[in-house]
Amino acid sequence: MPQGTMAWMDVGGARVQQPQSSLRTAGSFGAGVWHGRSRWSIASEGTATLADDSLAATQWVLRTSFAPASRLRTDIDLAATTNGLVMPGVNGNRSVSGRQSVLFGPISVFGVAGTGRTERFLMTSRGNSFSAGTDWQTSHRSGLWRVAVTGQRAFTDDWMLMEASGLVLIREAAAYTLDDISVDMSWRTNRFSLGASRSWRKGAGATSGSARGHSITAAWQATPSVMLIAQGGEQLADVVRGVPQALYTGVGVRWNPLRVRGVQREARAFADTRNMAPNVVPELRGDEVLLQRREGEGVLTITVLAMQDAVVEIASSANEWTPTRVSHSSAGFVHKLTLSSGTHRVAVRVNGGEWRAPRGLVAVDDEFGGKAGLVVVP
Repeated sequence: MPQGTMAWMDVGGARVQQPQSSLRTAGSFGAGVWHGRSRWSIASEGTATLADDSLAATQWVLRTSFAPASRLRTDIDLAATTNGLVMPGVNGNRSVSGRQSVLFGPISVFGVAGTGRTERFLMTSRGNSFSAGTDWQTSHRSGLWRVAVTGQRAFTDDWMLMEASGLVLIREAAAYTLDDISVDMSWRTNRFSLGASRSWRKGAGATSGSARGHSITAAWQATPSVMLIAQGGEQLADVVRGVPQALYTGVGVRWNPLRVRGVQREARAFADTRNMAPNVVPELRGDEVLLQRREGEGVLTITVLAMQDAVVEIASSANEWTPTRVSHSSAGFVHKLTLSSGTHRVAVRVNGGEWRAPRGLVAVDDEFGGKAGLVVVP
């Protein structure tokens, strides 16, 4: 799990249209902070939104992640929303959700459960959801690719939310029942990312009707601290958080004021792991790296996925930056480095391109105008 502390602020605008409602323009402002250590992380963020018809909303989210073992990860989200004609509003939602993931190399299998309570127009409703899916990631010289498929069953007694989405009960029932399938795809490099998703919803049991959703998101890391984001699509109603189905388009700017100091925090966080165990320091796993450390020694395994006839080279400060050509195997281009206690920098390049940090390590400047990955061995 990544180490260090990061803070951000978001400013954006959007145009939103819910079913059977007029088109609205809204602006939003948000801020958050994230802190991660070797086996856990915690994040808190808040957002305020104001629409041009005087509708307002505020949201607060607390997220925690735990990775007690190399193959396990647990995520818990707590969220609270208020909305009304004036801030902070009298209506809103309270929800909690948990996600358990099991990792098998580049593939993870996960299950998610959530429950929420929504107050709207002096009426209270509840929603629950249960989902499972799989997530696959692979690193290629073109970037990091990810595909996820999720199936979900949800229940709610929020008739206003459902009827606005075109879903109705064909007979008397305690709750609406919904079955969802969603597919998500994304591509990311150091400066650009693209994401797209498609969702299908169908009523089950006493629920009749169907709905579809989609989204596309593009982001550009304009500077080390500033990211520009554009997105659009149609979201399906969220029965846990009480969010209605809606068409939307929006743009935003994210500023990371603490990002530029992340290298120092990363190094301190790695050093602090010595307090967790006297002899063995937790593994560091990334897209291209596996770092196994004991007091005074570390073994860094670098795996680069590239075409079989590619030329992959690795250099490090430990061997005075002498490039080493890596041989291809069934697992890709795999190279192991044994590192002594201290701070080291490691870089890779493919087909004579620019030297870069292996994905999964913090990127720092090397001595030749390029980039390298930071490795700390206690």
